[in-house]
Amino acid sequence: MKKFKYRGYDSQAVEQVGTLEAEDYSEAYAALNFQGVTVVKLEPARGNFANVAGNFFLKLQLGGQWRAVFFRELSVMLGVMTLHDSLRTLAGASKNQPSEKILNDLVTAVGEGESFYSALGRYEIIFGGDAIQSVEIGERSGNIQDVTARLAAQLERNYSTEKKVRGAMYYPIFVLLAAFVAAIILVNVTLPVFENFFTQQGGELPLITLILLHGGKVLAEHWLLILIALTLSGAACIWIVSEVEAVKFFLDKLKLNFKVLREIELRNFFGRLSFLLESGVTLNEAIKLCSAASKNLVVKKILGEIKFSVECGESFSKLVAKEKFPPLYVGLITTGEAGGELVNMLRQCEAMADFEVEEILRTLPAKAEIFGTLLAGLIVATLVFAVMLPILDVSNLF
Repeated sequence: MKKFKYRGYDSQAVEQVGTLEAEDYSEAYAALNFQGVTVVKLEPARGNFANVAGNFFLKLQLGGQWRAVFFRELSVMLGVMTLHDSLRTLAGASKNQPSEKILNDLVTAVGEGESFYSALGRYEIIFGGDAIQSVEIGERSGNIQDVTARLAAQLERNYSTEKKVRGAMYYPIFVLLAAFVAAIILVNVTLPVFENFFTQQGGELPLITLILLHGGKVLAEHWLLILIALTLSGAACIWIVSEVEAVKFFLDKLKLNFKVLREIELRNFFGRLSFLLESGVTLNEAIKLCSAASKNLVVKKILGEIKFSVECGESFSKLVAKEKFPPLYVGLITTGEAGGELVNMLRQCEAMADFEVEEILRTLPAKAEIFGTLLAGLIVATLVFAVMLPILDVSNLF
């Protein structure tokens, strides 16, 4: 049994917060609904700090592509052997690798009769809640091989997207670092020469030069305190973002204003929903699982409202139109719902969202280079003015 933290409201609109034990998300939702609690947030309760930290560092060791490779190899092996034998083969090939402990634990758990998705739940930080939910549905429907193959494709695609975004950021980051290093050298080596000269001649440095000069002195004299302050501020910001729901909701809403992030959310939603419906899950239950799988609070809220309206008998296509989904997707969903081909239309929506993401990523490096160059140019121009203005003012001292 797993522990879940929940927040919601009862029939009297009184907030309800607590924890409960359940086998999975579906059982936890069902238990809370039976108690008359409208769920706003449901997530696995965190383990002790040592386990969480250990799994986090293990995830870093494994790298971003490991999950995709694991599910891809598993899906291939499931075509010719049982789940337990497949896991045992993978564990045997992982000697002296970071994944050895995970795979050995999975082999032991499945060999003792534990469900595969439950065994994966011990390493939720590594595998992710959405992947575990998909495995659960596949295991219960007897379609585990297709599920793992689909998961591998989805994870490979997401990893490719992340890699392209990181690659696009390398150039502007290096340009800005170079400009920052130049600024440090100029402020600490060149500008003090002007200060000494102007002091001896009884003149005054321009304001922009004084600002950079004194700013450089403060950084040089108090760099350790500034570093500590920045570290504490960063930790505080991370805590606020992770724990204060209003802040996280605001940031998640802000993310959806960026087209690439919005299309990625749509791509993942259409992919999950089509898979769940294909596996025999009802529409309202599939939307609920998609809501639980999303990490964006705004998306969770929208899907929660859609789920409630679907249960009340409203048309799914009208609901996505009301929530201002892109018109092209709304048209496909309307056509699919009317013609009984909703799953196929959702796959088309997923493919179109994927195409949009790839098109945005194709032009992202050029846009990032332009942005980085402009920002670095602004820094360099400021430094040039800080140096040139004193030189031009030298003539006024004689």
